[in-house]
Amino acid sequence: MKPARAIASTYSGRNLHGQVVHELGRRIVGGACRPGEALPNEEELCRELGVSRTALRESVKVLAAKGLVESRPRIGTRVRASESWNLLDPDVLAWRCATLPDVHFVLQLNEMREIIEPASAALAARNRTQAQLRHIEDAFAAMAAAENIDEWVDADLDFHTAILAATNNPLLRPLAAMIATALESLLGLSARKAGNFKIALPDHGHVLDAIRAQDGPAAQQHMTKLLGDTRGRLLTPTPKARAGAGARATASPIARRRTRS
Repeated sequence: MKPARAIASTYSGRNLHGQVVHELGRRIVGGACRPGEALPNEEELCRELGVSRTALRESVKVLAAKGLVESRPRIGTRVRASESWNLLDPDVLAWRCATLPDVHFVLQLNEMREIIEPASAALAARNRTQAQLRHIEDAFAAMAAAENIDEWVDADLDFHTAILAATNNPLLRPLAAMIATALESLLGLSARKAGNFKIALPDHGHVLDAIRAQDGPAAQQHMTKLLGDTRGRLLTPTPKARAGAGARATASPIARRRTRS
């Protein structure tokens, strides 16, 4: 099993091997290659991707370790059902989020956060060091100073990952890196749906204050509220969508019939 775990690590995509892994991974997770379908034969894939058979076979091993494909003699390499995918693998999460995930998947990501992060905030309040507290404070300051959504998301991600690190639990610290891309996508979607991307700044401030005071129950309570509000925003149409719905609602019956026809 050790080789499989090593293979399942994140690939940077900078070398040719990594590029093949990411290209095939995106195709599978994005639906271009559907569950049960066989991948094109080696000769065709090697020609299309411009790689050797050795490089292709190593890439397929990586994808198999991530649960995306399975190879069998005389059958070839087939895409596995999504239930078999390792969705906590950082690459698989990144590919999943890059395919504009549906609301159901986004809410499942937030549910995972609601299970893990409030308790992590409580642990961080009890266990954090002064250096770790400064990291959280710096991330909060960057959120307050953000001038656009991209800057906000970067700082928000840093805030939450700093809290996970401040738990000083070695089993929790890697979680932030593992879901970083997915969390970045989720934070960006939540901020855009809010209209005012800094709407959650006060809630983050309450979490910071509780961690600073080393008040575990308060940190857990404020993080729970923060993530609950995030879930609410994820379920709310964007301001643009609301404006469009309002325009349709105020249109005359004749205009509405014309729109439907």
